[in-house]
Amino acid sequence: MRMSRNNIFLMALAAALLVSCIDINDIMGMAVTEKPPFTITKPVVEITELPYYFSYAGIIFQIFNKSAKSADRITVRFMLFDAETHANPFIGSNVYEITWQELIPAGEYREIVISLDKYIHIAPSDPYLIDFFYISEIHYDDGSTWRDINGVYGERSVK
Repeated sequence: MRMSRNNIFLMALAAALLVSCIDINDIMGMAVTEKPPFTITKPVVEITELPYYFSYAGIIFQIFNKSAKSADRITVRFMLFDAETHANPFIGSNVYEITWQELIPAGEYREIVISLDKYIHIAPSDPYLIDFFYISEIHYDDGSTWRDINGVYGERSVK
């Protein structure tokens, strides 16, 4: 079956229009031009007990809510590695996604402490290394949500 030049031209025009209608933000799962509505400090792993938070290991970082809305739930994603070998220290996955729930009013700081106790089976003698740590979702008290499903604003640490 042979196509006329007009049909080829119309198909190419239709394809070009279709591609121009695809929003890169839909592909990325977020508004790429949108700045993140937070500032965070570098997360650290602590292996000494922090009463009321964890007995064996936890991650601590601070977040500043730059949004005009109060956040009521934050989800973080990260990977943990052995400090000496840089290998996965666990049987199974070393990728975690943990949700922290507490109100962070607009324009305020909070220290976030995430217990790792329920995810580990042996208490570490050295702190784990954290890699590709990022805020994957912030839920606001008005019901809206900010997402970074691909870790565009993540930090790579382990080389």
